[in-house]
Amino acid sequence: MTLRPILSAHERLLVRRYLFPGAGGRLMLLVAAIGCAGVMIGVASLILVVSVMNGAEARLAGQIASVDGHLAVTRVGHDLPDWRRLTRQAAGVRGVARAVPTLKQSGLVTAAGRVAPVEFQGLRVADMRRLPAFRGGDAFVTGGLPARTGEIAVGLGIADRLGIGTGDPVAVTTARIDRAGRLAVTSTPLTIAGIYRTGAATYDDRRVIAPLADVQRLFARGDVASGIDITAVDDATSTAIAPALRTHLTGPVVVRHWRDLNAALVQTMAQEHVAMAAIIAMVTVIALANILSTMGMLVRFKAREIAILRTMGASAGSVARVFVAVGVAIGLTGEVAGIALGLGLKAAKDPVADAIGRWAGPSPELAIFRDLPLVLSPPELAGIAAAVMAGVAAASLFPARHAAALDPALILRHG
Repeated sequence: MTLRPILSAHERLLVRRYLFPGAGGRLMLLVAAIGCAGVMIGVASLILVVSVMNGAEARLAGQIASVDGHLAVTRVGHDLPDWRRLTRQAAGVRGVARAVPTLKQSGLVTAAGRVAPVEFQGLRVADMRRLPAFRGGDAFVTGGLPARTGEIAVGLGIADRLGIGTGDPVAVTTARIDRAGRLAVTSTPLTIAGIYRTGAATYDDRRVIAPLADVQRLFARGDVASGIDITAVDDATSTAIAPALRTHLTGPVVVRHWRDLNAALVQTMAQEHVAMAAIIAMVTVIALANILSTMGMLVRFKAREIAILRTMGASAGSVARVFVAVGVAIGLTGEVAGIALGLGLKAAKDPVADAIGRWAGPSPELAIFRDLPLVLSPPELAGIAAAVMAGVAAASLFPARHAAALDPALILRHG
């Protein structure tokens, strides 16, 4: 059994004739080329915008995971005195790259008459060395990890506000309610071991890193942790391992994803993602409208030829298929060229950024663009291609139906 081709031989001949009309149809060819170019630009723009927005989310996830992990294991209203057992259990769950116990407390850092409210994060020194944000010391502007008792590392924003540098003394003020119900305020001298920069204001402007035992002692918390930061193999895996953590960890614990902990920021990024994609999609819609007008002009230009074809026995369906095929061919050419252009520009991001840097000089905006990953998944690319192809087909249907509905006798009498 052989499959019947969608277009017959004479229909394919007509499609080629209308796509390549020769010297007498240069105007139509120019208009079709403009529509094709519009689709190409729209598709390429969609690919780049979606890649940039995905890259921004991936970068945010990487910044958060580099210090706080993808998931946080806590016990609402209570500390974790059993943090060692929970850490071992979490590390054994498939898909978990790191399980890091942490103690977070709020306090004040004073230096040279200046005061900054900060959030202390206590970490084991071995865990500090494993964190991507600090591994190898790449994140440190100066100094290094607070490996000894009495040392802390502060974010670059904190150091700027306080006017401090490596080796400078600071005073840490903590407040707590003692067993008698009285407010106890203590001030403890510490030394700056290092100043780091992660690129995330949440950490650089607020976070102070210190050995876990020091934070437990400073805030009189005992041998407890406030939570366990879980870093997954990748961000996609982090969503899947949350149920496994809830099942595997013993005791009443709460497992929250970084998106839940940063819901306002994630929602804002999602809204920007939708808005930018919608704005760029309008470019493609305008290009599809151009294809619609091109096909309408082609039907009007070929009206007498259509009438002759109908009198020679061509069916209305045959005429409609020819014009749908012409519109789809124009749109498909633009779509394929747009996908190639978008993916090519995506792959050439770093060379283009380097070339611009050599021509215009270094700038903060260029550095941000240079460090921003461009991420596009195959399903997203397939979705863009399918949506544009559906739009092209829809833009070709009305002119095709109009061509099929032409009255041959009327056209030949008055044409």
